Amino acid sequence: MKILVTGADGFVGEHLLVRLLEHGHEVTAATRSLPPMRSTLEPSDSARVDWKAAELTDHDALVRLIAAARPDQIYHLAGFASGELARRQAAEALHVNAGGTVNLCEAVSLVQSEYPSFNPRILVMGSGDAYGDAAREGEPFEEGLPLRPVSPYGLSKACQELVAHTYRRVRGMRTLVARCFSLMGRGQLGPFVVPEFCRQAAEIAAGAREPFMQVGNLDVERDFLDVRDGVDAFCQLMDLPDPEATYNVASGQPVRIGTLLDWILEAAGVEAEIRVDPDRVRPAEVQRITGDATRLRDQTGWAPRRSIEDTVKETYEWWSRRLEQMTVS
Repeated sequence: MKILVTGADGFVGEHLLVRLLEHGHEVTAATRSLPPMRSTLEPSDSARVDWKAAELTDHDALVRLIAAARPDQIYHLAGFASGELARRQAAEALHVNAGGTVNLCEAVSLVQSEYPSFNPRILVMGSGDAYGDAAREGEPFEEGLPLRPVSPYGLSKACQELVAHTYRRVRGMRTLVARCFSLMGRGQLGPFVVPEFCRQAAEIAAGAREPFMQVGNLDVERDFLDVRDGVDAFCQLMDLPDPEATYNVASGQPVRIGTLLDWILEAAGVEAEIRVDPDRVRPAEVQRITGDATRLRDQTGWAPRRSIEDTVKETYEWWSRRLEQMTVS
């Protein structure tokens, strides 16, 4: 099968490429520029991928990309992935996440006009942040809830979803949205909470930092999932004969941020003073976020296979080795 992945050199993209290659697919990997950024992909895997440069905001570049690849499936992962970065660049996040998805769908539509049999399935990587404060206090988010984002990032992802659903409804495109919660794992960089804690703890363990951790709100609870379980869900959704428009990709088991920090400090074998940095505390932060993935489980049989605690500690070990390599070089 011919598959196109946008944002292929990002954290989730690299893990998805590994899975697609393991299953023998012909993969075109789109990135903002060449050479791509690769932090975890083995050179042998990278050599098996057809790398292409295409900026989401460049409509003509996307048309050329789609026309050349004419994939059976498109995994659309490119865009702003960081809530912190989106908060600092709110207009740009909306432009890239929503506007870039419009450009992608328009490019597909234009190529379809030249090749009528071309009709790819398109998975758009959404976010649980799009729900915002839609659920009753402490209740899991399920797909039928309205989207009520409370952050620029959540707003950009809610608008991106509307784009995907509009092209599905009006143009008949085979789009679906995988509404992801907090994916994490080996290869993830900051400013996300797990890699940021791992970096600080690894620096303390190596003697490169005073024994204190800068943190945000440790009492909020979030739904974390190993990125490999996440990409497994993506692929199972793409294989459904007639998927619905939206699916939550979530563990259903929220974890307190302070618990993640405890696991990381245990893995590092260090004790540290905890200092709350006001800049790391998000305004209008929802206390507890967890997703209901019943629809995904019922239709695909998917379930998370990896322990969150094990994944957190594995991520720490990756960061510790990375710091050692940076120090040596």
